[in-house]
Amino acid sequence: MQWSKLKNKVESFFCDKLKGRIELHAAVYRKYHDGPRRVWFTFEKKEILSAADVTYAVKHEKLYQQIKEEKKLKGIPYNRDWKVMFNSQERQELVKASDDAEEILIKESIFSSYHLYESFKMYSSLSIDEAVKSENNIIRAFSMFDRRLGKRRLKELTFPQNTHPLIINCYKIRCDVEGLKQRGEKV
Repeated sequence: MQWSKLKNKVESFFCDKLKGRIELHAAVYRKYHDGPRRVWFTFEKKEILSAADVTYAVKHEKLYQQIKEEKKLKGIPYNRDWKVMFNSQERQELVKASDDAEEILIKESIFSSYHLYESFKMYSSLSIDEAVKSENNIIRAFSMFDRRLGKRRLKELTFPQNTHPLIINCYKIRCDVEGLKQRGEKV
């Protein structure tokens, strides 16, 4: 889906008090190999989240190499039959190490543009209940800005101790613009 259409679709979900105050941005760096992207969103010109392909790739590779060294993982042994190589135990362990690195980076709010694009594409097809309960932190964070999430329900939301900081930040922004006290806030 074209960025401008996706952007308009996602922004159409924003509550009235956030329209024009939350902005989605994207840039493609065409002179680099494969045209890496950067996608970010701001609240009143202050960056809330950025997802940059180059930053993500560098940090992922560094963490992946670190995990490989810690677990003493071996390379995939050569075989003429690519299916044997593809299904090898060594490859499975390397894929798991890469997945583990990705999971760690996401917990640290380090995303690639793909994470935001895919989350934005999925968001428009979800009900507000599905968005608020989503396993995807970006979708859950954006659900805090959604007009379908009313003030009463917003006040009743509770978050476990290990909730991603992006979700909490978006929740605070929404409560501030709606003039609501956040859970745990003193009178």
